[in-house]
Amino acid sequence: MLTVRDIMTSHVVFIDPDDTVEHAIDLMLRHGISGLPVVDSSGQLLGVITEFDVLDIVHDFFTEKNQVYHYMTRDIQTVDANTSATELADIFCQRSIRRYPVVDNNRLVGIISRRELIRLVHNVRTNNSHYAEPVLASL
Repeated sequence: MLTVRDIMTSHVVFIDPDDTVEHAIDLMLRHGISGLPVVDSSGQLLGVITEFDVLDIVHDFFTEKNQVYHYMTRDIQTVDANTSATELADIFCQRSIRRYPVVDNNRLVGIISRRELIRLVHNVRTNNSHYAEPVLASL
């Protein structure tokens, strides 16, 4: 069975809750991403900080609140690393979320996006053997 772990991006850009919002913005701009998982020193996923969260600063440019933990979203949806690719497709169809943090025992192990799942479908349907073999073997 093909799982999220098989198709996720495992090299994730993340940020510490005590880092500054400016550092979060810099990472998002530098890596061309719209959000960052917020992870503590033990690898526990605490939340995410997104472009939408950062826009809250527009209401008060001169606030003294400068750490990520002041702005991050704490109640987030995640996907377990052992979730099947078919179950993941159902999750993406049911919700309008573009990407999910992937966790294993609440520790961040990757990110999975709709695009990665679509890329998998494309590669299997165009018979790219590197991707097709594990999918076909799981059927």
